[in-house]
Amino acid sequence: MAMKKILLFVAIAITLATLIVPLVVTSNTPTEPVGTQLSTKTRDKHLTPKQLERIARRKERQEAFEHHIDSTILSHNYRFVPTMFNVEPAGSSHIITNPNVELAIYGDWADVHLPIYQGFTPPYRVILVNSATTNLGDFTTVETDNGWTISFSSWLYTANDYTFTLEVYSKTGGATLTIASDFSPTTTYWGSIYAVY
Repeated sequence: MAMKKILLFVAIAITLATLIVPLVVTSNTPTEPVGTQLSTKTRDKHLTPKQLERIARRKERQEAFEHHIDSTILSHNYRFVPTMFNVEPAGSSHIITNPNVELAIYGDWADVHLPIYQGFTPPYRVILVNSATTNLGDFTTVETDNGWTISFSSWLYTANDYTFTLEVYSKTGGATLTIASDFSPTTTYWGSIYAVY
């Protein structure tokens, strides 16, 4: 008898759910099919002139910012200021609050003041590399879909050869630096690009 009551209750619940759920879903669904975007003309019909003006100004500012980042990279006078770093693969991340930490490119030489992991096996220790070098082997700057890839190698006056790869994102001004070496684990940094004047 108890089993019949449970089955009857489940049947009523399913029936009510099939009647109520379509009402709730249809009342909250958008008039546009899912996955379609409004065209610019359709969007513009729904916006006020003030809103359209703000969109146009934002677009101009974004284009000016991207041009600034691109010309900064092409000038070969810029600073990468990291805010976070970690050891690869999948090491713990560390926040950088020291305002002196940076990788700066000044034409044909680099100024390096960065924390780097050292050691062959965990636990690694962090050392602070403080060096300037004109030894920039295989220096390349390549434009990509997202911005720029800058790479070079340097021994930084040590017995170790380091490979630097800097990915710069023109739309955001953000960048990712990876430093690889045969004698130390790969270190990855996240930060921003700034022009040097």
